[in-house]
Amino acid sequence: MKKEVKKLLVLGALSFAVMSADRALASDSDNQINDLKIIVKGYEFGPAVPKLLVKLDQKVSKVSSKGLKVQTAGVKRQVEKVYLSDKAGNKSKAKESRYLTIQMPVTYDVDDADKNASPFVYNMEVFHNQWVKSYPVSIKGLTVSQKKKSARLAISSDAVNKRISPDSDVFKNRGEFSKNYTNPLTKKDEKISLKYAAYEPKNLKSDQKNPLIIWLHGQGEGGTDQDVTLLGNEVTALAKKKVQNHFTAGSQTGAYVLTVQTPTYWMDEGDGTNGSGSGVSRYTQALMDAIKQYVADNEDVDTDRIYLAGCSNGGYMTINMALHYPHYFAALVPQAAAYSYYEHERNADGTYKMVEDKSSISGKSAVRTDKVWFDSQKVKTLKNIPIWFVHSAADKVVNPKNYSLPIYKSLIDSGAKNKWFSYYKNVQGLDMKDTVYNGHWSWTYFFNDQVSGVQKPSAIKKASKLSGFKASNKTKGGSATVKLGKKSYTNVFDWLNDQKK
Repeated sequence: MKKEVKKLLVLGALSFAVMSADRALASDSDNQINDLKIIVKGYEFGPAVPKLLVKLDQKVSKVSSKGLKVQTAGVKRQVEKVYLSDKAGNKSKAKESRYLTIQMPVTYDVDDADKNASPFVYNMEVFHNQWVKSYPVSIKGLTVSQKKKSARLAISSDAVNKRISPDSDVFKNRGEFSKNYTNPLTKKDEKISLKYAAYEPKNLKSDQKNPLIIWLHGQGEGGTDQDVTLLGNEVTALAKKKVQNHFTAGSQTGAYVLTVQTPTYWMDEGDGTNGSGSGVSRYTQALMDAIKQYVADNEDVDTDRIYLAGCSNGGYMTINMALHYPHYFAALVPQAAAYSYYEHERNADGTYKMVEDKSSISGKSAVRTDKVWFDSQKVKTLKNIPIWFVHSAADKVVNPKNYSLPIYKSLIDSGAKNKWFSYYKNVQGLDMKDTVYNGHWSWTYFFNDQVSGVQKPSAIKKASKLSGFKASNKTKGGSATVKLGKKSYTNVFDWLNDQKK
């Protein structure tokens, strides 16, 4: 992450002309590059730029990649192919076009973020992902032809504010919910504003009731830009056919997807910092009011099928919301959930007592006690709510032994039913073959539609402490299958679709 901060400073100091003087025509053609945009796509590791969209002054009939050289964010890019396209970057069926698309393979380097040419940077001051201040693009040797005339074109441009994001653009309903609430620490009324973005499938019928999936982001996706929430984690996957096709019931095909963004952190308990998961979020009531407002504005939402899911900070908030509103949500899918099983030491003013911790992103961490925070009353509150946990044993950010594992065991030990746990050894995705990601990113399996196997509840209940959990990638989270009555589930979304209050 330090390298990413360095990258932000370097790129911020660069100045790129919108149109470079470095344009040389190979013939008497007067065609030139009129505009340049980056096309951003969401991946399991975050956003990347797989395409560049070039707009010419005049239409051309041919384009060649021979001798073409491309750099984005200071990284040399391999050119996969170049083709005539429409203004959205899709391959054109017409014989001529003013638009060209340069397609490039995306790479990911676990150890060197600078090599990824990402349009995001992680701001270490606020611990949020943000768009880079500058995204320089250099194109040289782009050969275009029209009839007998050809031109060899080049351009250098800062494209950070000239971007297209087809993945996040489908979340068209965007807005803000604002209201005054009492800060739990200062006891003063403060205005809270939560941004939201919603995907609303066109094929959903307004005269029938439709399910709603609510996604709560992690620490890095807070702020005021909904695209950061949608692309920082691959939330956009929830709007694609692979996931949407799981949500069918009668004539219903698909589900609404609502994402809500906090300006700070879901684990902020009132002091503006990221808490330790053993307290109540200052956004609890505000988030509930925002959700209820969205549901009120969409009368076809099935209030018996509202599902809440989230990762890390959002996993904490998923559990926190269910504890405060246990009769509202039909099912929960907390992932790498930072809701603590134990309490942490507090200062006299109610804030957490912090100590230096080199393993922590912030360099500090709260002091854990042996007192149980997820007590018998919380167990009782969640006992009848369907829950499917997802976590990785390799998670060093939210150690499952202090968070989701003992929480799940306490629920199973209480006799709670319809509680499931997919526990992975580490995190490996689909976009980058054989790449092992940060162990905290267990939500990758969720967005890739890979969550299927679960731990055996009987083994968890029988074992002393946490020895009953067996992390596994081969069995996709566990060797057991979810069984409810006569029905079995090998997919978390199929299970979710069937859950009703």
